[in-house]
This record gives sequence, structure tokens and C-alpha cells, in this order.
Amino acid sequence: MATTLSSHAVYYPSPNDRRSATQLTEEEQIKIAQRMGLIQHLPTGVFDGSKKNREYVVVGCVICMGEFLISEPIRFLPCMHIYHTDCIDDWLMRSFTCPSCLEPVDAALLSTYQTD
Repeated sequence: MATTLSSHAVYYPSPNDRRSATQLTEEEQIKIAQRMGLIQHLPTGVFDGSKKNREYVVVGCVICMGEFLISEPIRFLPCMHIYHTDCIDDWLMRSFTCPSCLEPVDAALLSTYQTD
């Protein structure tokens, strides 16, 4: 699956730096494409309200402050915190740390998916 950057979307090459894809350098476009690829490797699921999900949930998504509803798509981070998929994907495009515990997501992903 190829990852392409939309020219209409807004990207955050670094915190507080908001630009459209047409304003990004080639190096920034590559970095964002790599980040998008890493995000796609994070496991997803559907919130079902079971104890399995509740072990990792305090109230709901700490990004949007909304409760998890049955059948909503969720994404798991390596630290086992869960978020609404759209919320965490947007967050990770700006900062590659868990919003709850601040664990670096990229370091965990790179060590998990690194091949010899």
C-alpha cells in the first residue's frame, strides 16, 4: 500500500508548525510519510465494552475527552493505552508520544518491528 500526501490536508512537520502538503520540503514529506507508515502498524480494534478493554480505559479518550461507545474504532499504543483511532492518529502526526504516559511511540515501534 502506497502512502500519499494530500495537497489539501494540513500537516505538522514539527509541533506548532502547520502547513499544507504543497508547502513542505521533500525531506518533510518523506518524514511524514514514514510517520504515517509507522502509525498504520499500531494495532486497532473495536471498543466492545468488555473487561479486556476496560483494563486500559479510565473513562474514555483523553484526547477528545469523549467516552468510548460500543463499536467505535480504537487504536492501541505499545504502552497499552487506547484512544479513538482518529484522535490518536491526528495526535501522532504532531507528537510521537503517548498523551497519557508520554512514552515515545516510535522507539517502541522501531524495536518491535526491527528486523536483522
